[in-house]
Amino acid sequence: MLKRIILLAILGVILVLGIGAGSMYWAVTSTQPYYELALEQPVEVLEESSRQLENRFTTLTSDVQAEGEWQTVISAQEVNGWLAFKLPESFPNLLPQEVQDPRVTITADDLILAARAHKSGMDVVISVYLEPFVTEEGDLAVEIKQVLAGSLPWPTKELVDQLGRESNRVGLPVRWTQSDGNTVMIVEHGLWDTEDAQQRVLEAIELADGEMFLSGRTIASPAETVTESRKPTAKTDLFE
Repeated sequence: MLKRIILLAILGVILVLGIGAGSMYWAVTSTQPYYELALEQPVEVLEESSRQLENRFTTLTSDVQAEGEWQTVISAQEVNGWLAFKLPESFPNLLPQEVQDPRVTITADDLILAARAHKSGMDVVISVYLEPFVTEEGDLAVEIKQVLAGSLPWPTKELVDQLGRESNRVGLPVRWTQSDGNTVMIVEHGLWDTEDAQQRVLEAIELADGEMFLSGRTIASPAETVTESRKPTAKTDLFE
């Protein structure tokens, strides 16, 4: 589940780079400090972080098979290590030649996915600000809050259209809605809740500086499951 969602987001960022670069050279070609900081990580740190994320995926996959509560913490450094090492190894043809160095930054408010592209003789950094949360129905929602080309705000329509096409192409069950004027992509819980004998309930996703927390539970399928998940406004006791 996590790999597919990460890849879908990356595809959206990469493919939205096809938009025109515009005429405001400085604003488009400027970069954000968080992106430059993410690029400064040593190679050996990124490589080890990539292995850590793969191990975390393996552990989480095992945990959700057993009944009971489960949780994991994913760091931005681990994701960036995976993007730097595992992505080109496992998906060598995913990135167009002009697109380089996809990275993520996680703050208490946003998950920021950025990539660098060489367009029209300029280096352009596209940044997408996302907020993931769990709906009351137990689906995974990703609110697209903002797209920047350099320091310029950019319409999100191109990204949303491309995400829609890519989700259809890979068979990802998504639907779309609006929240406070922003587009929200909802990944239906049937993607990970596939066992007749069990229900796998994603209960919370929370962001902190440099980290993303996920928690849920696996239960024997009852006649009815009540999920109290909703968009978090503060940290729960689970992560304090």
